[in-house]
Amino acid sequence: MGTLRIDSIMCYFQHLPMLGLLTLASWCTAADAVIVNAASTITQLTDDQLKDVFLGKRTIWEDGSKVIVVVVKSGPSATSLLTRLGKNNQQFLTGWKKLVFTGRGSMPESSATDEAAIEFVSKTTGAIALVDELKIKDGVKVVTIR
Repeated sequence: MGTLRIDSIMCYFQHLPMLGLLTLASWCTAADAVIVNAASTITQLTDDQLKDVFLGKRTIWEDGSKVIVVVVKSGPSATSLLTRLGKNNQQFLTGWKKLVFTGRGSMPESSATDEAAIEFVSKTTGAIALVDELKIKDGVKVVTIR
């Protein structure tokens, strides 16, 4: 019985490097990207400008078009956005509801997936979203955040 236990432990340690790689791979996620409609004149934003846009404090782009915020409902992109904003989901929603209630804004467009958000941004002047950069397709462009 003692030998079986040692063999089991040895088997565990033999596969540990492989398990470590699998764990590491599951922690590695694609980078996210802020996108706008391909026709937009926006090419870069500061981190503060990005926060102002996604928190509803900035409602008009420099070219005069209306800012239309698009958020992915759940998943890595949603989590990444909230992290960038320094907000949890409840704080984010409450902030937007206050803007709506006071007549200073309307709720962001909501998409079930990154692909749906990308599709909406590609067809909508003034739209902006944060999505998985590996899912980006034609019709949008990536905004540099500085």
